[in-house]
Amino acid sequence: MIIRIVAFLAFAVFAAISGAAFGPALAGGGKANHKIVTVQLALGKDGDEKRLFHPSALTLQTGQRYRLVIHNPSLEVHEFDSPGLVDAVWSSHVRVLDGYGRGSQTVANIVGKPAEIEIFPGGSVEWEFVPVAAGRYEIICDTLDQSGKTHTAGGMTGSVLVK
Repeated sequence: MIIRIVAFLAFAVFAAISGAAFGPALAGGGKANHKIVTVQLALGKDGDEKRLFHPSALTLQTGQRYRLVIHNPSLEVHEFDSPGLVDAVWSSHVRVLDGYGRGSQTVANIVGKPAEIEIFPGGSVEWEFVPVAAGRYEIICDTLDQSGKTHTAGGMTGSVLVK
């Protein structure tokens, strides 16, 4: 019985290490692209476009490593929620930054998959991941406005197509 437990634990540790080390390579059918492609996504803008994703649609490739820079240039709190995308990627980490662009400093790292990302005005995050499953995934903002409706209900939706 003890031998079975030890063997199981050894296998579990090996599987965890292998998944962490080879996850990105397996995402592209064994051919990992180690070059990181940076993609920008803004949550709102000033004026009439304050509750929209810019751009509203992104297209990504399985097996490619991405750095998704999500910035909130608006004066409102916004969320990046995409449970389908989160489940369809191998997530390296999320960096929380104190601003946007050159000179921004990392104030926190999140290891693993982000459930949802809430970004305050002027803030940004960088999420590094590799898509492992093709599909179309919705992006929403579930922040509530003063009337109690979500920004999604007001039209703040987007999509990510993974080929």
